[in-house]
Amino acid sequence: MKKFSILAIMAVSLFAFSSCASIFCGSKAKVTIDSNVEEATVTIDGQKFKNVTFPYTTKIRRGFDETIVKVEAPSYDTETIVINKNFNAVSVINLFDVLGWGIDAATGAITKPEFKFYEVNLTTKKEKKTEE
Repeated sequence: MKKFSILAIMAVSLFAFSSCASIFCGSKAKVTIDSNVEEATVTIDGQKFKNVTFPYTTKIRRGFDETIVKVEAPSYDTETIVINKNFNAVSVINLFDVLGWGIDAATGAITKPEFKFYEVNLTTKKEKKTEE
């Protein structure tokens, strides 16, 4: 009976800790973007957010693809930053649970953004010289 209890506890623990990164971290990660302008339009992977004030904290999708962020403001040049992803060490808790690794990979929880804070410095547009 004692062996059965130990095996039952081990089996329950195995399933309880499967896909740990998905459970503990989720499929999105928080990042903060700051800029030298007060208000701008921010585009994250094609989705536009207008009248954004800085610092701006948002959630981006985890996953193997990089996230492209564009910051646009009137009379400033558009700046683009690329948010690369790194391995999320929380996934290691899965150990030998192949199902857990698969779930974490499918949800993107196996990765995390390279940094939590990004600085975007916009430069003013240069006026075009009129030719006479």
